[in-house]
Amino acid sequence: MINFSENKLPVIAGISIIIVIIFFHAWFSSYVGVEDWQRPTPVPDTLENPYFWPPGVNYLGTPVPGDQKIDPFRQQVIDDYKKFMQKRRDVYKEWKSKKNFKPSNVTIDN
Repeated sequence: MINFSENKLPVIAGISIIIVIIFFHAWFSSYVGVEDWQRPTPVPDTLENPYFWPPGVNYLGTPVPGDQKIDPFRQQVIDDYKKFMQKRRDVYKEWKSKKNFKPSNVTIDN
């Protein structure tokens, strides 16, 4: 059987850690403003797409500045990716036209 006198230190440490977490949570949550959590979530303009939000706000309802632009490096990465994908599409279309591709003649070789 487990003797409490042997496990006194871990039990006391565990209870004290839980109490410290409770106090920290109470202290930290006092800094969150009421207007932050009482702000209503914006209703989407169309119900078909739940990820479409009214212009000028993000999904949390926080206003997005109008002058927000993507930095040049990321824009270059996006442009390069689009070029690469277009090249892949072109190569696939060319291969498909040369091979007389039909879904019925696709086989898996072992």
